[in-house]
Amino acid sequence: MSVLLNACLAVAILFGLSIVGRTARSWPWRPARIAAFLRSPWAPAALGLLTIIVVRFVWRSFGEPGVIHDERAYLLQAEIFARGRWTASPPPIAAFFEQMHVFVEPAVFAKYPPAHAMMLVPGIWLGMPGLMPALLAGIAGALTFWLARRLSNAWTALLTWMLWTTAPLTLVWATSYLSESTTTVMWLAAAAATVLWLESGKQIYLLGVAAALAWGFEARPLTMVALAAPLGFVILRKLIEIGTFRRAAVPLLAGIALLGVGLVWNQQTLGDWRTDPYSLYSRTYFPFDKPGFGIDPTPPLRPLPPELLPMDAWSRQVHEVYVPSAVPVAFAQRVLALLATYSFGWRFAIGALLVGSLIRARGPARFALVASVSLFIAYLAFAHPPGWVVYYLELLPALHFLAAIGLMRLLGQSSESALDATVDLSAAVARSSALAAALLLPLCLTDLWRVRAAIDVRNAFHRRAEEVIRAAPSNSIVFVRYAPSDNPHLAVTRNEADLASARAWVVYDRGADDKRLLALAPDRKPYVLEPSTFRLTPLMLPQE
Repeated sequence: MSVLLNACLAVAILFGLSIVGRTARSWPWRPARIAAFLRSPWAPAALGLLTIIVVRFVWRSFGEPGVIHDERAYLLQAEIFARGRWTASPPPIAAFFEQMHVFVEPAVFAKYPPAHAMMLVPGIWLGMPGLMPALLAGIAGALTFWLARRLSNAWTALLTWMLWTTAPLTLVWATSYLSESTTTVMWLAAAAATVLWLESGKQIYLLGVAAALAWGFEARPLTMVALAAPLGFVILRKLIEIGTFRRAAVPLLAGIALLGVGLVWNQQTLGDWRTDPYSLYSRTYFPFDKPGFGIDPTPPLRPLPPELLPMDAWSRQVHEVYVPSAVPVAFAQRVLALLATYSFGWRFAIGALLVGSLIRARGPARFALVASVSLFIAYLAFAHPPGWVVYYLELLPALHFLAAIGLMRLLGQSSESALDATVDLSAAVARSSALAAALLLPLCLTDLWRVRAAIDVRNAFHRRAEEVIRAAPSNSIVFVRYAPSDNPHLAVTRNEADLASARAWVVYDRGADDKRLLALAPDRKPYVLEPSTFRLTPLMLPQE
């Protein structure tokens, strides 16, 4: 029923926009000042700043806690980096401190490549960890507008930026600590540098392409390989056309040098530059959690704590059914899941415009389609629920660009001029574009309030947990007593970048065994936290 309602709403919106495009032709108004702003050199920065403000509004603060296990691992590693170290000292008894995606022996560090955690460090220094994801979203917003303007025109760029910045799918993940915020910026930066290099031939831009792709690789390797492939093809074709590869030598060497950060990371964490923490973590705890199909029966090197066994069971179910014969269906399900979340509510109309542009794709639109297909194909190597669309967030700027092109066609711009930045748009198209943006703005603002409410629900558990833990006296140990009914995807226990100076240790409750940990920290006061009720009470050990 909701799909039918969304479809009817989409038809009404598209019909209304088409009417705007037709009637605006006879209006005398010319949005000259708006056009001048959109064409100005500082427009991308201004819209990037607005993107930061939007993210801050829906997130409510720059001090929000990490929600899912991955976020908490990235934040921990960022805190370690912020102290000028690669790893933190191991806890006194590892069984109390086990954490998803984190090693606790031989030292404490996250399993993920280092680039994204490094990007979060300035926010840690300032006591505002959410500042950097918001800043990265702002940079992505500026680059999205700049690229759309360079590849089409100022009005298409405005619509692209507005639709992308206010999209629920963008904001739900921009207000997190996941590494896609870094890779989105690196991908857009590499694409922008490629455009500038193709236009000017200057080596500095090719150097920028190599640096952006290499740094993105150090955040999400598979993602950047998949997105780099189409860019690499364009660059290689141009180098063949001009008859020399010498211009690529220095950028290539610079990119390879930057990739050395990963080898240093391996050496500093595991003592062997050839051993990757991500792969070792899988072998240690979840041997089946790796590229491939089905379940690897190899036993883990280290047993999981009881609290993480539900995560093991859930993950096994996902991997068990992902066999080669399931790949075509999985591909279709993932594409449809992304389109469904992209087209939620009134944005069904935007989804329809996107599909129309994909069908008629050419030039930059065709490149966006190829990049999208490349990323989807790359992640066919991984089992994941179809709804876990976060792996494809880097595509959202391009997808909204395609939707904006479809909208411009609806408003009366020809197919040829929609992707030609040199075409001077008619006054009628400029008027209809400005009016379309004005008509869509209330719907976009409604999305901001809706996303803000959804984020409040998403963050409620951890906001409350952090509030309770901060209320514990200084120099305490908070033993978390999980119930079987607690959501295994929501964790309270955590590690610290510096355990000795930490205000509170938040660890698993191990019953009578708690006294072993207390014996190693006799100055710390023991408390018990029950996540289901958020009750914090003094721990009463049985008398011997």
